[in-house]
Parts: sequence; C-alpha cells; structure tokens
Amino acid sequence: ILPADLQHEKSLLVLYRFTQLFSIVTQLMPSKMRNCNNLLSISLGAAVVLHQTGAFVLPQRATLTHGSHSSESLRPNTKFYNSGTDDDSSSDSIPSDTDSDPQPPAVESNDDISSQLKSKLYQLAASYDRGFAATPKARTEANKIIEQLAAVNPTENAARGIDGNDFSDDVPLKAIWRMVWTSAFDVVSLGASPIAAPSAIYQVITDPPIATNIIDFIPRAQSFFPSSSVPSSLLRAEVTTRASSRRGAADRVGLAFEGVKLQPIELLGQKVDNLPPLSVDLTWQQGLIDQVASFVPGLENLSSDGKDDADAPGYFDIEYVDDELLIICQQALPQQAQGGRFALVKVDNYDP
Repeated sequence: ILPADLQHEKSLLVLYRFTQLFSIVTQLMPSKMRNCNNLLSISLGAAVVLHQTGAFVLPQRATLTHGSHSSESLRPNTKFYNSGTDDDSSSDSIPSDTDSDPQPPAVESNDDISSQLKSKLYQLAASYDRGFAATPKARTEANKIIEQLAAVNPTENAARGIDGNDFSDDVPLKAIWRMVWTSAFDVVSLGASPIAAPSAIYQVITDPPIATNIIDFIPRAQSFFPSSSVPSSLLRAEVTTRASSRRGAADRVGLAFEGVKLQPIELLGQKVDNLPPLSVDLTWQQGLIDQVASFVPGLENLSSDGKDDADAPGYFDIEYVDDELLIICQQALPQQAQGGRFALVKVDNYDP
C-alpha cells in the first residue's frame, strides 16, 4: 500500500496503478496471449490513460497473518472509480493527486503548559503534606516542575511596586498568599516538633512595602483526633518584614526584619485573641548596624545604604507569579546549592 505522504506524487501514483492493472490484466488475458511484452504494454498504457482521465484503481487491504498468508489475501480485490461520475453511493473515500499534507499538531500555549504544571505541583503538595513529609524524590520532582514553570513565567519585572513608592495597583506581589509547598529547611523543620504542629502558613503583602509572614501552630496531639472530640487551640506567629527592590535584579525582593509577635488565638475551644501578644521589636538592630557599619569591615552590605545592592543579604527571588500562584526561592546559604523554595496560592483572607 502506497504510504499516505507519497500519494500526491503523480509519477508514483501512475506506478502504483500500473502494478495493480498488471495483476488484473494477467488474470483476464487469454493464456495464449500472455507474454511479458503484451502484459507490460497493456498495463502501462491503461495506467497512463486512467491517470489522465481521472479514473483510478484502489486495492482493498490484504489481511496478513504472522508467518503466512491465505490465498484470499493474494487475490486482487479491486474497485474502479471515476472522478467524473456523480455516483455518491459508495462510502469509500476517493484519494486525489492534490491531497494536502496532514496538518501539524497544534502547539500548546504557555497558559496550557502552566496549567498542567500547576496541577502536578498541587498533587505533589497534597500527597506530601506541603513538603513536610516529602521524600528526596518528591523534592526533586517538585524542583523540576518549578523550573519548567519558571520558563513560562508570564510576569516580567515581578518585583515592581514592592517598595510602596508607586501608588498604582500594578504590584504583582500585592495579595494574600497561602503556602502549599516548601523545601526550605527552616520551615520544614517546624514539622519535627513533638509539641506543636504547623497549620496554615501565609505571606501577607497587602500594604507594600510591609510583608508579614504568618505561621499558625496547633498542639501536635490535636492533629491526631477529630475536631469534634478535642477542643481546639491555636497560636499565631507573625514576622514583620520590610520589602524592597534590588538594583539590577528585576525579580529580586530584599527583606529587612522589623518585628516578631506571638498571639494566642484560641485555647481549648475558647477565643483568647483579646490577650496581649508577646512582641519583639527588631528595628533597633538596624539602627545599631547603621551606626557601626562605617567602622566595622564587612557590615557595609547590612547597613541601610547597602541593602539595595542585588547581592546584599536577606532576599528572595521570584521564579513564577500570576493571578493564582507565586513561587519564590529564598536566599541561598553558603553551604547550600540553592535556597528553599516556596509555592503559595492566592487567597481572600488569612483568618485562623
């Protein structure tokens, strides 16, 4: 059977018809007239005439069996068609010399690719408790998915507006984000505590340049029982930072810690959020560093004047952000090949 991608070649089509007609003429011609010259001349001439007039011959496919074939499969089984007839009764398709090549498969858009990748990442997050129970293989798979998402990141200059100097709403990070995956050791290690278990984790950037990291803790024993049988307790930790853009790095956000607050929210099923929180102000440290930075070598990058440099300590890089998902990579520690990654989804609120 002639391959489909060669059917448009006229010379091959004539040859194709010739071979079929040769078989037919061989059976129809009287035995006395059968010789090579007669068979070849009649078959070739008929093939040319049929090609010029638009008539052609289509063989029906022979069914081959493994290692052998029946006599039925060797017997020519042909049908004649003529392109000039108006007979539409046949359901068989009629090939044409001008059949167009098959259309190439449609190329997936970046939106389709990112949607599929995000679905895979969400499945990993659900299977491995947001990364707290992740195996090395799962972390590697998540990193591959994140790298593929980074390649189709739809947002350029993702750190724009984070300084809070621009009063426009064009701030890609401005939202409430809830963590669904992390590989950061400082967060994953929280899940090893036998006393308290991390619950919801948020990054709240509703009033740039202030960015607040929120971690809710519940008693470890509380997670072992149905919520209806154990009175709930919850402690909320808030870490306040001041975000800033970095010179020469359009997708990098610097962070300066300003304070830590521990607020009881619920105790044995009773609301206690009216109790005073335990707060620690960290801004005095920055003032002290600014005063001694000019006298102590190595503190220049930690001062307020040096924090805008791209490689100054305390930052994260935005690898992907759209109207649904944010992926960041925190600053790598000297002994690590890369910092921990966070995947966060946009939510409406951060109520306990």
